[in-house]
Amino acid sequence: MGVYKSYKRRFHLKNARLKKYQKNEQLNKEEPININEEEPININEEAPNNIINEKAGEVPNKRMRLISTIQQLPDKDIHPTSNLISIMRYPRGTNEGNIISPYLQQKAYDYLNQSFYKHHSTHQFLKDSNSKLEKNNKKLHQKNQTLIKRTQSLGAKVQHLQSQKSQHIAEIRSLVRRSNHITDTEFRKKIKSIFKINNREYTSNTIWLATSISQVGQTSLRSTVECMRLVYEFLIGEPPQDWLTVSSLCTWHQDISELHFNEQIHQVANAPVFGIMVDESTRGQVKNFVLCYQFWDGKKQLPVAILSQLQDIPKCNAEIVSDTVIKNIQECGLDFKKCLLWVTDNTAYMSGDKKGAVVLYNKKTSSNSLRVGCGLHIVQIIMNHFEQEAFGKLSNNTGFSRHQHPYNLLYLAWKLHDGYDSSDKDKPLNINSQIIKDLYNGLLGYHYNQYQLPLRSRWGYELRTAKQFLDRHKAHVEFANWFIGEMECHNTPKSYLNDWYLFQSWLLDSKLNIQIKCLVTFAEHFYEPLMQFIAGQDTVARIYQNGQLATLPPGRRAHEMSDKVYEWHKFLQNIAKNFEMFFADELLEALDVLSSEEFGVLFDNLEKGIIKALEYFEKWFLPWLHLPLVVCRLGGNNAKSFASSFYHVILKRPWIKLPNDLELRFAEELENDLKNGIMDSFGLQELLLQDNNFLREFEQFCVDDKSFIYNFPDLYNFVKTRIYFIIIHQQQVEGLFNKLDLKTHPNMSLAVKQSKLRLSSNKIVKENYSDGLKKIRSERNSAKKIPLQEIQLQQFGSDIASDLFNKLLH
Repeated sequence: MGVYKSYKRRFHLKNARLKKYQKNEQLNKEEPININEEEPININEEAPNNIINEKAGEVPNKRMRLISTIQQLPDKDIHPTSNLISIMRYPRGTNEGNIISPYLQQKAYDYLNQSFYKHHSTHQFLKDSNSKLEKNNKKLHQKNQTLIKRTQSLGAKVQHLQSQKSQHIAEIRSLVRRSNHITDTEFRKKIKSIFKINNREYTSNTIWLATSISQVGQTSLRSTVECMRLVYEFLIGEPPQDWLTVSSLCTWHQDISELHFNEQIHQVANAPVFGIMVDESTRGQVKNFVLCYQFWDGKKQLPVAILSQLQDIPKCNAEIVSDTVIKNIQECGLDFKKCLLWVTDNTAYMSGDKKGAVVLYNKKTSSNSLRVGCGLHIVQIIMNHFEQEAFGKLSNNTGFSRHQHPYNLLYLAWKLHDGYDSSDKDKPLNINSQIIKDLYNGLLGYHYNQYQLPLRSRWGYELRTAKQFLDRHKAHVEFANWFIGEMECHNTPKSYLNDWYLFQSWLLDSKLNIQIKCLVTFAEHFYEPLMQFIAGQDTVARIYQNGQLATLPPGRRAHEMSDKVYEWHKFLQNIAKNFEMFFADELLEALDVLSSEEFGVLFDNLEKGIIKALEYFEKWFLPWLHLPLVVCRLGGNNAKSFASSFYHVILKRPWIKLPNDLELRFAEELENDLKNGIMDSFGLQELLLQDNNFLREFEQFCVDDKSFIYNFPDLYNFVKTRIYFIIIHQQQVEGLFNKLDLKTHPNMSLAVKQSKLRLSSNKIVKENYSDGLKKIRSERNSAKKIPLQEIQLQQFGSDIASDLFNKLLH
């Protein structure tokens, strides 16, 4: 989370450090007193005189301490001390008779300490030590022999590889010599066999190449056909007589897509559970509805999300969405009961507790699927309500109005600097964004990047614009004053000049500028950390893949959400209680420049904004602190603590070990859920009660502090298949709509669009598609041979049309 700027705490901390510094200074000035407080006893009459005659400094103090120490010695230590002073002198040399230096004294003491107090110099100890040394020597000898053998083996391998290399070189030379005898006709025949099996049928590699080229960037199907023709002509040396068509390429594309999708759906069916992601986006008159499956791929040992369906739906409501999902699950041969959760946005038709799409799905299929709100969408909702409550609602939620509001000021800043449409014929004075930049540079020597267009539906864009505006505020004021004066001297359109007048007045409006600063402060400490976490990736390696640990893909952070939500909730509660300290800089500035009435309104509205943000945070994020989503903690950093609390509360067993504060808090949360009738645990409780092996493993996990979760196979399988696959946002689904715009065009059939989106997620693997394509073609041909009497004719008439019309209205 962002650093909470508590000025009270900083003030107290500063005072505490100052007092501590002053106390240390006073202690340093005082002379340390280690001698006895009693009046010293003179050994002889000359000692005091000698001390007085000594030069003031450190030596007299040490002499006094030495005399005091000797005076306090017991009688039994008098003789050893006298003997020590007599003996510890240099026996010869230039220092003969002087007391041995402190360095040599320390050496003697260390030797005595290391040897005298060791009781290991017995014969048995030496014998055991010798035996250990012999064993170590034997082990080292064995290791040495092993290394010698490995070296010899590596030498043999090197020799073998050198022989292979020589053989390969010889084969290459042989092929080069033989290639001189290949005629042009034979070469063309060989190349043609790569592209075609016969005159009517293309090879599997050709189909793979054409499909892969069509998926590169924004390559159209028609361009793909032309690229394939050019490659063929380059290799053969002549244009093809009978070449593939766009229609054939469309069929190939759909067939390859179906092959890949069938393999992926097989993995979904084998998974213990799966999740659904749905979203809708309108393009012109088409409502594109996207349905994706998320699951743990047992083959790849990775969490995977795949596109299942792209459909044009007449209307996006709970009834149509639930029916569409049910129909697709049936067509894919999946089990309704395995649908663990839906990840959706927080629109009413999705999130409704009574008539939402997930609720209707559960009623129609007798399932118990859970809805998980898109984290990115939730943060957007929180920030929008904070802004509306703190700064006022906008009369127009989709665009600009001349009402005094931070968003309108930011939009106007963008419009006057980078909002010039090159196709607008009524451009004032032929001004565009580059001319405005040049004028800033010529007047102030000021350079700036392009303004971000603020969008109400993308709160991060508005934040980016707000930061740019605050950085450029001073330059904007100077430029507006000059530019308006210049335009007044020319025949400038009135509407354009009025925009600059309005911009100039808002630039000088203290309240508006303080509101933007408050907006940025709250966003930097709340919005940005949340967005970075939700859209980011867990850096801790948690999954065991191919014999080594690996990190989860981005977005799979359900195992961290409960702890993060608890942390963010406490942070918001703290701001709500002390919001005047959180916005201290902005409120102090407002106190200086605003009237008492304006300050009071700003103060109250900021408080209401924070409270409203807390209210919507609790509404959409707090489910992560309750069952069943709180079970996701089993895959996170506090897995063992949560497992102990779950074992005690849900299974009603005694504590396996003495609980700590964290475990007690987890237990209290679980007990509150049980009191409120919340029992769902993602199937964890049922597994523990039914499987004794799983229960024993779970108990061992609770008490074993050193082992990791992947050391417990059954528990790790539960976590990876029910928790690690969960994506906590819809960014991946929204990305499909971007690919839809880039890789398709409106004239494409819906089936081709769907196949292009399905193949856009992963690289198309080069393999032999011959058998799979033959099977798909035979099934397609069989469908064409259905007798006419078995074909159900399309029903039509006024009754059918009325039913369709009524469905559109409801």
